[in-house]
Amino acid sequence: MKSSRRVFLASLFFATLSSAKARKICSLTPSQPAGPFFKKDNVYQISDMTNNGKAKGKIVSIQGRIQNKHCIPHPFSKMIVWQANAYGKYNHDNDLSKNKIDPNFDGYIKLLSDEDGFYNFTTIIPGTYKISETIKRPPHIHIFIQTKTNKRIITQLYIRNHPLNKKDFLFNR
Repeated sequence: MKSSRRVFLASLFFATLSSAKARKICSLTPSQPAGPFFKKDNVYQISDMTNNGKAKGKIVSIQGRIQNKHCIPHPFSKMIVWQANAYGKYNHDNDLSKNKIDPNFDGYIKLLSDEDGFYNFTTIIPGTYKISETIKRPPHIHIFIQTKTNKRIITQLYIRNHPLNKKDFLFNR
C-alpha cells in the first residue's frame, strides 16, 4: 500500500438476540436506504475498486469488522459495496446527472468477510452530487451486508468531519 493512502476504519455491527452475558458492548451501525443506484447484477468479486490505481480521485483503504452488539464477529458475511466516482457519478442507468464518467471506476464490488468478520477494500473518496437545486449529498459509500444467519443491513460510510455531513438529511438521522 502506498504511504500516501489514508486508511479509514469502519466497523459494522448487528443487533442479535443472545442469552450470553457479554462484558463488552459494541455500538450499532444505523440502517440507511439503498438509494436509487443499487444493483446486484454484474458486480465484480474483487477488493480493489480503483482498477489498480487508474481511477481518478484520492485512493483510500477501508477496513472493518462485522460483529453483533456484544462484539461477537459474523464470519463469512456477504457484502456489496457501491459508490459514486470522484466526480459524483454512479455507474448506473438511473444516474442522469451530467457529472463526468470515469472509465476506470466501475463503482461496485462484492466481498466476503473472513472467519473473524474482518473485511477490507481499496477505493477512492467519492465525489459529492446534487439531488436537488438546494441539496448536495456528502461523499459516502453504500454497503449491503448479509450474514450467514441471514441478518441484513444497508448502511452508508461517510468521511469524518466533511462539511456537508452537518446538513445531510441521511447522515443526521
